[in-house]
Amino acid sequence: MATAEASAQEQAPTTDLPIRSGSDSTDFDIVATYHSLLKSDPDLTKPVAAINALIALLNTVPSTTVYETLDIIKAHSERLKASVENPIPLAAGTDLFNQYIMSSLKQQDGSFDAARNGVAEAGWRYVSEGSTVLTHGASRSVTGLLARAARSRPGKFKVVYVRDEWRPKESDRVVGELRQLGIPTAEIDLASVAHVMASLRKVSMVIVGAEVVTQSGGIISRMGSYQIAKLAKSSNIPFYVAGETHKFSRIFLHDQNKLGFKQSVLDFKLEGSSSHLENPVDFTPPDLISQLITENGVKLPSYVVEQILDIYGSLNG
Repeated sequence: MATAEASAQEQAPTTDLPIRSGSDSTDFDIVATYHSLLKSDPDLTKPVAAINALIALLNTVPSTTVYETLDIIKAHSERLKASVENPIPLAAGTDLFNQYIMSSLKQQDGSFDAARNGVAEAGWRYVSEGSTVLTHGASRSVTGLLARAARSRPGKFKVVYVRDEWRPKESDRVVGELRQLGIPTAEIDLASVAHVMASLRKVSMVIVGAEVVTQSGGIISRMGSYQIAKLAKSSNIPFYVAGETHKFSRIFLHDQNKLGFKQSVLDFKLEGSSSHLENPVDFTPPDLISQLITENGVKLPSYVVEQILDIYGSLNG
């Protein structure tokens, strides 16, 4: 059962909710609240920030019935998703929130941290003594897993970190954190991944995070993840995805051309520099993923469908 369900309060839904004090819901800025939450807590994932923004909304809603409240939540969920170029991570959170509001979903403080810690506990033993882990991006789940491995095997494994040329400060931060944990860390650019994997044979496994884990067990993640996964497959290197179950989504993707939102990485010009997308993502299909490392254990990609059916009762709402 997914973490959100495990932490839901098991009580029968009622047609009445307590009257909440505060301004009318039309005065509540769901978009500003969402961005404020992300800014104030860098550890929040986008689905969790969306859920917390909706919880903040409920504290301002003077409605008296479940049906009225659900209508307000739905309207603000759509408004929030329409405010960003890539609404899929937000949809994972808003869908989950809407599904469980009927049973008064309440996430306890620290429950998402507990899920991330669960990922670390489930996956750290995969980082064996003498191994070298290649990673990419800035996933808190991945960093937590490596930190947990470092506590039990200090100085006994290495990390190859693939830098993001568009996010030098972020790359510096992640590398600094890994080295501060006592993990010997080498930095390479994305163009060097194939050489490091195939020629030097120094990589034991790849561990990356995800913004969204799709219904098929594939992932939407930082641009470059798909490329790394294909290279890992060709070199017979295991490709693991570390992520909490609240990132599971009912969205079903087939390829890079149908991400569910508009994203164009090509900007053809005759003069000047091409523009660069902010936070571009790609889709890594499940056949390139060895296993998912979740707070519920290490699972095959097919586990996602089982969880979605368990939570929602259907795959397409």
